[in-house]
Amino acid sequence: MFKQSQLPLLLTFILPLLLGGGACSRQPAVVGLVFDQPLVDLGERWAGETIPLEFPFSVRQQGVRIEQALPECGCLAPTLWVDGQKLPWGQELVPGTKGKLVVEFHTAGFQGRKFTGVDLQGVGPGLPTKLEVHSWLRPWFELRPRFVDFGIVRGEKERVVEVEVKGQKPFRVTAILGQAPPIEVRGIPSTKARLVQKLQIVLPPTQAEGNHFGVLNFGSDQEGFAFTLPVNYKVAGNLWTIPDQKLLLGELQEGVKFFAQVELGARSGVLKAPEVVLKQLPEASYRVETVVEGARYRVQLSLTPGPDHVVGEILLRLPYQAEGETEKIVERRLRVLGAVRRQNDD
Repeated sequence: MFKQSQLPLLLTFILPLLLGGGACSRQPAVVGLVFDQPLVDLGERWAGETIPLEFPFSVRQQGVRIEQALPECGCLAPTLWVDGQKLPWGQELVPGTKGKLVVEFHTAGFQGRKFTGVDLQGVGPGLPTKLEVHSWLRPWFELRPRFVDFGIVRGEKERVVEVEVKGQKPFRVTAILGQAPPIEVRGIPSTKARLVQKLQIVLPPTQAEGNHFGVLNFGSDQEGFAFTLPVNYKVAGNLWTIPDQKLLLGELQEGVKFFAQVELGARSGVLKAPEVVLKQLPEASYRVETVVEGARYRVQLSLTPGPDHVVGEILLRLPYQAEGETEKIVERRLRVLGAVRRQNDD
């Protein structure tokens, strides 16, 4: 039993708990950037459609600045909107501001469960933060094959792969929205709506040595629906050059001699020392070194840049004899590009 003299002291502890009050139970007011719903779950959707999303927000008590929005996936395209106007990143958002982050979700090329999002970086309470998009994507377009791999090619002749595209209902392929040079596509636009459309993916003759990967993006007459097709190939011809099409010199200092090199060779047959012609490179000179007689050579280039940027060309005339054939001259051209920092720029 409590003594009567102890009751006032006891009540000072019990009453705040019974009333649900007290200083210890008060929550601090939310300040800074606050999103109404930082996660959007789309559930099941058709892959291939472009889905517009909105993340409403408010700025409370203390201003913030959203410096940048970094999508976790190239399928997301975020923009910042306040009072119906698109704002640039890095603009101060004062207390009382209400706006939204608008995100276009491009679902073409994905299938199954998709978790992605946008990381917001900036200054002020509530930053950095992350907005999330969850979905389960079913393919509206079915591609056979889903991935075009030309394999290893010599690059001397055209290669063609046929792709079948099946839709959920008759459709037309209307355009290539994005292309990966030098890949070409035949069969676009479709002549009439069909449940299955056939496209020819063409790799023309190419001298671009090495591994190559790209993505083709296609539009259709089904509003909002598109599809993508990855393409891969490796060029390994009898003759090769490194680099293969462009000699990028980077930033050069005006009046300071610069050195670069081009490697070239033959995987089979006999290759003699090349003839080199420099075009639009007035302050340049070269020498040819034999690395492996009849198979591999090195062109050493030196140049002293003037005040203008370097834009020129190296023409290589290669005396080459393939196995069982007569000797012929094969030409390879490399563009030479360099930016010049002038002496008075320091």
